[in-house]
Amino acid sequence: MEINNKACQGKSPSGEPVPPNRHIDILIADDDKVIADIFKDLLSSQNRTVETCHDGREAADRLQHKAFDLLMADLVMPEMGGLEVLKYAKQINPDIIVIIVTGYASLETAVTAIKEGAYDYIIKPCKLEEIKIVIDRAVEKITLHKENRELLEKLKVAYRELMILDMKKEERSRGSGFISSNMAGLHHLYDNSNLGFTDTLQTLSDLKSTGAITEYEFRKFKNHYLKLITVED
Repeated sequence: MEINNKACQGKSPSGEPVPPNRHIDILIADDDKVIADIFKDLLSSQNRTVETCHDGREAADRLQHKAFDLLMADLVMPEMGGLEVLKYAKQINPDIIVIIVTGYASLETAVTAIKEGAYDYIIKPCKLEEIKIVIDRAVEKITLHKENRELLEKLKVAYRELMILDMKKEERSRGSGFISSNMAGLHHLYDNSNLGFTDTLQTLSDLKSTGAITEYEFRKFKNHYLKLITVED
């Protein structure tokens, strides 16, 4: 196998710090050390830390002691197989993305892997560029999830701060339009209620107008909410 080093470097400018929500921790579990090292070289980049291990038990131990974002596991390994590691990984961290790699392909194991929460199922022998495409898609999904989670936390903090200010200034700001008494509570943006898009957008607009969130954060959350609506539809 040959590795295109340029394809493995990532697109981040060298020398610039990588934001926390852009950094990805990857664990490769494969009993073939040569293959594991090839995958590591292929997937490593400035915003990715890639570790390798060579049996299922060691993979489970690594997963227990570190919060990995992505696991790439061989189906057949000593101690624990890839499906067992997949189940264990999902129990510890439901958000982890798991990709199963195997040279013993069958429709039954593929279906089982997907049912257990695998993101994808790669059959050996495979082209390195195909693996890179699958991993890049997975990393993009992980990064989006991290950005959305970070934005939600910022919005929660902003909502709490606004409610505190509202309580303190309720008498003085009555009628001034500081915070509308009809403004939809931000908690509706992340609980299970069915707040309409118009009300949600109005809430975000109110937060932006008071300076609680930036224009960038406003656009990011609006786009995120639109995606949620699309998925639900």
